[in-house]
Amino acid sequence: MQSFKEEKMSKKGYRGKIWVALTILMTASLWAAAANSRTLSFRTVLTLNGAEMKPGFYVVEWVSHSPQATVTFRRNGQVVATAAGKWVDRDTKSPADSVVYSNNADGSHTLKELRFSGRKQALVFGEL
Repeated sequence: MQSFKEEKMSKKGYRGKIWVALTILMTASLWAAAANSRTLSFRTVLTLNGAEMKPGFYVVEWVSHSPQATVTFRRNGQVVATAAGKWVDRDTKSPADSVVYSNNADGSHTLKELRFSGRKQALVFGEL
């Protein structure tokens, strides 16, 4: 029969192991999320798949399907647009995060490509 002190120590050890496991899982989740997302600033209204994205900061998240990707744009925690993209190799690493768009005849802008600092791949839309 265990004494009260032994039982209490056993519970503390169990709780400690749970906290360590949770910490590891949270860290791994945050690292994975950071590797598959970026915060970008749009300076003009952009359209993508019929969705209008106003100027401001967006969290861009992607799930890669090599080389295709499903890309989600969030603003203030709300999904604004989702689109299919494709990872395309470039000759050099991008020096900064950048947004490439086309100027349409009606004055609107269509998002064409996202380039991420330090990466030799760009996320391209509309060329699947």
